[in-house]
Amino acid sequence: MHKIAIGAAVAVVGLTAGACGTTSSGPGTTAHVGDLAGKTPAQILAVAIAAATAARTAHYAMTARNAGSTQTISGDAGADEGEQTVSQGKQQIKVVFVGAVAYVQGNASGLSAIMGLKPATATTYAGKWIAIHKSDGTLYTSIAQSVTLVSTLTQLEPSGTLSLTDVSTATGRQVIGVRGGLPGPAQAGVTGSATYFVATTRPTLPLRFTGKVTNGKQTALDDGTFTRWGVPLHLQAPATSVAFSSIPAA
Repeated sequence: MHKIAIGAAVAVVGLTAGACGTTSSGPGTTAHVGDLAGKTPAQILAVAIAAATAARTAHYAMTARNAGSTQTISGDAGADEGEQTVSQGKQQIKVVFVGAVAYVQGNASGLSAIMGLKPATATTYAGKWIAIHKSDGTLYTSIAQSVTLVSTLTQLEPSGTLSLTDVSTATGRQVIGVRGGLPGPAQAGVTGSATYFVATTRPTLPLRFTGKVTNGKQTALDDGTFTRWGVPLHLQAPATSVAFSSIPAA
């Protein structure tokens, strides 16, 4: 599992550049369409993140597939709050981050696989909300970064040498793709690419994300969309929860 930071920061380590247009321009070229005309790939990424930051909220839905499993991720992200649901096989996890507290709820297999709880402990806390506070350290930080807007977007950004795809359509709008290497630091033996598809007219928001990652003989593909930009979130903390610090160590 990845996206919810408990197991990984994003469903990104799998992304395909193949979805919307296969002819890429060189890294030194610029776009020739809409409000992105004259901009380089790096400049397009910058204006997309700026537009997203100004919108403040978005809904996202992503699917990551490899030969053996499919992971689905959906959520709503805001500037300082968010929620997310992750499902992979029998593993289920939901996160609500509101009021500077991260609340996690999952079934036994999800809590065991993603949070590292012992099977017996995971069974005890299955279906209960677990409150994770800032004092819980890196777990808290990783969850907060995974479900808030700017961190989610930047964790999906293509890296390295960038190029442009053909113009295509995503969520009903014309887009152009910015393609590069996998997000984040390079990992030994891991190769792949990531593509952000950005609306060509204002607001020049990121509307789709695809990618591909290969590690040895395994290949994973990701495909995701961003919608409902600027729609206010109305998140609420669970009525009852158990402090993570009170749960027996894994």
